[in-house]
Amino acid sequence: METVTDTKCTQPVPLRRQTCNPHSCPPAWSAGPWSECSRKCGKGLKKRTVVCKSTNPIPRAQILPDSSCLAEPKPKPQESCMVKRCQKNRKLQWFVSIWTGCSVTCGKGIQKRLLNCAEKDVAGKYKELAPKRCHHVQKPAVQLERECNLAACPRLVTHTVTSSARAGWYSSPWSQCTVTCGGGVQARSVQCLAHGKPSSGCLLHQKPVMSQACNTNFCPEPEKKDVPCKDYFNRCYLVPQHGVCNHKFYGKQCCKSCSQSNL
Repeated sequence: METVTDTKCTQPVPLRRQTCNPHSCPPAWSAGPWSECSRKCGKGLKKRTVVCKSTNPIPRAQILPDSSCLAEPKPKPQESCMVKRCQKNRKLQWFVSIWTGCSVTCGKGIQKRLLNCAEKDVAGKYKELAPKRCHHVQKPAVQLERECNLAACPRLVTHTVTSSARAGWYSSPWSQCTVTCGGGVQARSVQCLAHGKPSSGCLLHQKPVMSQACNTNFCPEPEKKDVPCKDYFNRCYLVPQHGVCNHKFYGKQCCKSCSQSNL
């Protein structure tokens, strides 16, 4: 077959192209990139945008309602994530201790208390830790020292004069006797003090006694209580008739019947 120019053909030129597949392309789900995890440690969430888009070959894809893509399952818009495990959450806290005893045993002294670093365990109890462990926790503004006023110091029994301070033995009043009769013991406290504080400047041979005997008199004999004379059995009237009132058991249990009889 010889190819000639189009002008020599009397019939219309056939179509060189034509449309095909005229129906619209089915829409599809389009998922964006995942976001960062919502937490730096431990279990968190990451999210992404999921939309229904047309797949027609046009420059810019058209976003459609979600109902247009129900033929396919929608991808998850979020899911759990974990970058790394979190370190143990330690609840550190400053705790105030109770006040110590007074620094002196009589007169005016000082009481102190401490700030302790502690950690709360799973059982809800607190365990004391080294203070440096709570360096990032703000300390509470509390008073850690206060004055304490005790009773006036007891009278001076005897004393020894030293070059630095006057120290002496001080004794408290005698305690109550341990018994009211028959011989007991009463005690007292004896301390070496200098200016109201414990001292070692006292001579031991001058230390007053700390206990002594008391109420050494004999205790009176307890009074015998009268035992009521009565019958404890309904048939005690038979005991005198049988002449057994002298028997220890029947004599006590049938005292009234026996006392009324000469038998």
